[in-house]
Amino acid sequence: MAALESNRGAPADTIAGIQDRRVAIVTGASEGLGRVIAVQLIREGYYVAVIGRDREKLDAFVLEQPSGSCLPIACDVTVGGQVHSMVASLIQATGRIDVLVNVVGQSDRGLVADLRIEKLEQLFATNVNASLLCSQACLPWLEESGGVIVNIGSLAAKVGARYLGGYPAAKHALAGLTQQMRLEWKVRGVHVGLLNPGPIRRSDAGARYEKQVGDQTGLPAKASRPGGGTSVKGVPPEKVAKAVLKIIRKRKPDIIMPWHLRPLVAIGHLWPAAGDWLLLKFTR
Repeated sequence: MAALESNRGAPADTIAGIQDRRVAIVTGASEGLGRVIAVQLIREGYYVAVIGRDREKLDAFVLEQPSGSCLPIACDVTVGGQVHSMVASLIQATGRIDVLVNVVGQSDRGLVADLRIEKLEQLFATNVNASLLCSQACLPWLEESGGVIVNIGSLAAKVGARYLGGYPAAKHALAGLTQQMRLEWKVRGVHVGLLNPGPIRRSDAGARYEKQVGDQTGLPAKASRPGGGTSVKGVPPEKVAKAVLKIIRKRKPDIIMPWHLRPLVAIGHLWPAAGDWLLLKFTR
């Protein structure tokens, strides 16, 4: 589906005073990292469209925020028609878009030998297609505002660690898509950045990953840990949210966090054999 056409001007029924505020979209904002990023942007003065499939969670989030700071829109961002309706609703209310943060994603656990095509397609729909659909739909208004897109990647977008099923393949695809967007849309005044955090600290991490492992055979017990058992501490979501702001403010192309893992990624790209050895060591 082609990108929506810009209306070249605020509609008559926009929210009062919105013309003086920056407008951001955060997908996956009903819980987890998306919720934290939305809060951070609200604190920075953005009017935030919080996007998710669960309208009740979105409404509950809005009630916790300052009055007039955000707009809940229920939407499955893997469905093109819903994405275009979501953007149209936001434009009707605000007349502009300055920032898009594509947070929606889906992790995985498993062995490549057991990876089903249906599962891989599902992972691509959530981790890649959703970001593409939202970015295309928002592009005309981001071009008008000279805006920024932030795609939430992962360390798995840089290295293909063991036991993560189809997740590294999907996140690597997102990394390639992000760079291509950045190069093609730079001349249109739109910046596109990729944020690659390690495992994000969350209270339900244990149960979440144990469910993904399920009754699969051949996986070590530590595969149910964050990062598939890699020796990496969880990154606080608040730090990830601050890194999102850094990409927006400084138009950074790519951030890896925690910072001390950047040499590991560089080694893997320059000397693949050494990178593989280190990854095997980290996932013993």
